[in-house]
Amino acid sequence: MTATLIITFICFISVIVSYIAFRQGAARSADDYFVAGSSLGYFVLIFSMLASFLSAFSMFGMSSLGYRTGYGALYVLTVNLVPLGFLWYFLHRKTFILGRTRKWMSMGAPFGDRYGKGMRIIIPIVVLMSSIPFLVAQIQAIGAMLEAMSQGLVSYHVGIFFVPVFIALYLMMGGMKGAAWVNTLQGVFFTAMVFVIFFGVMSTNGGFTQTMDLVHQKHPELFQLGWNDGKVWSYSMVFGFSTAMCLGCICMPQPYMHAYASRSANGFKAMVLSFGAICLVIITMPTLIGIAARLIVPGLEGVEADKVYGLAASRTFPQVIAAIIVSGGFTAAMSTVNGMVFGNAMNITNDLCKLIFPDLSSHRLIRIAQLCVLVIMAACVAIGWNPNTPVAELSVIAFGMIAVTIFPLWGAYFWRRATAQGAIWATIIGVGSNVALFFIGGKQMVLFPSPLLLNLNGFLFSLIISGIVFFGVCMLTQPGAVEKRSLALFFHPALEEAPIFRPIALVNVPEELEQKEGHVA
Repeated sequence: MTATLIITFICFISVIVSYIAFRQGAARSADDYFVAGSSLGYFVLIFSMLASFLSAFSMFGMSSLGYRTGYGALYVLTVNLVPLGFLWYFLHRKTFILGRTRKWMSMGAPFGDRYGKGMRIIIPIVVLMSSIPFLVAQIQAIGAMLEAMSQGLVSYHVGIFFVPVFIALYLMMGGMKGAAWVNTLQGVFFTAMVFVIFFGVMSTNGGFTQTMDLVHQKHPELFQLGWNDGKVWSYSMVFGFSTAMCLGCICMPQPYMHAYASRSANGFKAMVLSFGAICLVIITMPTLIGIAARLIVPGLEGVEADKVYGLAASRTFPQVIAAIIVSGGFTAAMSTVNGMVFGNAMNITNDLCKLIFPDLSSHRLIRIAQLCVLVIMAACVAIGWNPNTPVAELSVIAFGMIAVTIFPLWGAYFWRRATAQGAIWATIIGVGSNVALFFIGGKQMVLFPSPLLLNLNGFLFSLIISGIVFFGVCMLTQPGAVEKRSLALFFHPALEEAPIFRPIALVNVPEELEQKEGHVA
């Protein structure tokens, strides 16, 4: 009962914060609603971004993955997060600069301006398809943990319905600014709770070293890493998971949303360059908690292991403290759900609806986005009604699918020879390959190395195929009128001259260029 009351309190606080944002005008114009009027400062920007990614996957999913598979999960984190901030900055620096210049408010905007309407239509569809498994994973974790922490008083099905209702409510009211404020508060809270549970769990068996020694004695297989000779983690699997997570993070809606919403260039740079390091510290702890929980909560398998974070807390701390700690994981899930749902609503509204009905007023655009929030949330609850895949695996499937858009993104900003045909076919074939492999071999073929795919994960195989298609088709086709016109904007001399690791000055495209090019999509 205590856990239920705490979660309910957090939900109400989130709605109140979002209402305050609404009262301050966050939902009175499209610019305010979708990109917070480009007004987010350092602190809100960094913690909002962290909270929108540090999800049920990070807390519950990674503790479950550590519990089930051991130290290989930490290798995945390291290979994924160490280069992430630099890649992110390299690829999204132009997103920030051009987004401010062109007043972009969606993911499809840069692809549309570079490649034309075709890519602007495809991107929101692909992003929505890729986001669904990730969103379902968060909602699934919310339901499982509420059931576990309330000792069955709140059923799984009530849990996955109860919390999303509050998320939908505060998203519809506060828009991007409301979501960012809520994310910031939730991010600070769950970060503190992760430290508390980590030190509490490790102290149960005399400290970190003693705990890991005991786990190694009982479960030496959790510390193995190598090729496919019976080890839990093979090198190809580590590389496949890491690649999907790293590139998938770059291609998710959150980097675009926060790049558009940043108040300053320095704030944007601080956000992306600090992200990987902070995540590495914070996500490592739930993974180690999961490994240590083999001693505290033995015998969990499959989706049941997604409850290990909460169960470890309840076996280590008094009930009230355990409930507060686990509620930090709930806020992580909530912040990610609101970021992903809002990002998709933003894309559908600005890339599809506005393209079909270009004269829609700001008021109608906001109403459409609010309706999209409701529909997406309801669909994810329905899909998560009968869970059969653990949270971590669902999340990696989502990362792997959306990662295929990395090639069109790179081509848009850095390759003058990139063509719309190359971008379109690479995206369609990459996503199609992921879907086909899932139907042929199920999640096993998508997630784990397969001899049929040269001992690669299905999503890594699809990523390679997507890259080959992108470069091959681009070389075989000629840039069209849209691609040629876009070069003056995307390769403007001011963009090329701006140093990469120094504060960025906003680039104002010359007025005559703006008048000549217009919005090329």
